[in-house]
Amino acid sequence: MDVSGITDPTGLFNANGLVVVITGGGSGLGHAFAATLVRNGAAKVFLLGRRLQVLEQVAKDLNAKVVIPIQCDVADASSVSAAVKTISSQTKYIDVLVNNAGVNGPKHTKLQQAETVEEIAQMMLSEQDLWPQTYAINTTAVVTVAASFLPLLNEGNLRRGWPDGKRTQQKREKVPEGFDENDERTSQIITVASISGFNREVTAGLAYTASKAGAVLLAKSMANFLAPFGIRSNVIAPGRFPSEMTAGGETIFPINKIPHGTQGRFENMAACILSLVGKGGSYYNGDIRVIDGGRLSVMPATY
Repeated sequence: MDVSGITDPTGLFNANGLVVVITGGGSGLGHAFAATLVRNGAAKVFLLGRRLQVLEQVAKDLNAKVVIPIQCDVADASSVSAAVKTISSQTKYIDVLVNNAGVNGPKHTKLQQAETVEEIAQMMLSEQDLWPQTYAINTTAVVTVAASFLPLLNEGNLRRGWPDGKRTQQKREKVPEGFDENDERTSQIITVASISGFNREVTAGLAYTASKAGAVLLAKSMANFLAPFGIRSNVIAPGRFPSEMTAGGETIFPINKIPHGTQGRFENMAACILSLVGKGGSYYNGDIRVIDGGRLSVMPATY
């Protein structure tokens, strides 16, 4: 192996010049992703979410020239299509799509504490009306949003000199001026799932668990069927991080819950997203990035 390449982290892990779309960008992890990318050189970050005022405040706080807020309901295909149209009027391509929008859904968090099967049955049958929305946002939207942005992701590849259409070999005939020939990044979809998709102990809810497991499988499938078109698909599966979903909950944990002892920090997630979008992340495709402080290691899990 030739070891003469760059190892300076500022060259390997930055977002210089990237155009990124983030769903659920107004708070929690979406806000963290946006802040990280803006501070590390992203050219444009389009923030999608249902609460326009929240998005506008994030844009103002980070950099209103770089961050563009767009109201969008990812569970509504027409709303997603409208967002794509708005973004297409401002850029001819995108480099990264972050499928981050998500909801908790029905709360089945005390199943393990039930003393009778009647209690369990009652919990399992509770809040049935919230299941469809949970799947619509956490699972179906992964496909809807990804499909809607594929043309712009493809344009991102063409801009870097990658061939158009389906191919059997990933090769550039010529690297466009302004691009490093050693920068082999292709366009990428990052799906934000959850360790709940692997955890057999129900910590968030049955619908949430199932919907996030579905999101993981969909992202894996996209890595397969998008491979001939040069579009990558990776997953971030977070454990406990500060967000609206976890607000008011515990922040300190015993080893048998989270070996690290605390919930994750902004810096942890910042490092994770930069490792995927930076030049050093070009070889990641179909990867599941578990970032949970060791939580799955001490809980019954399938991962």
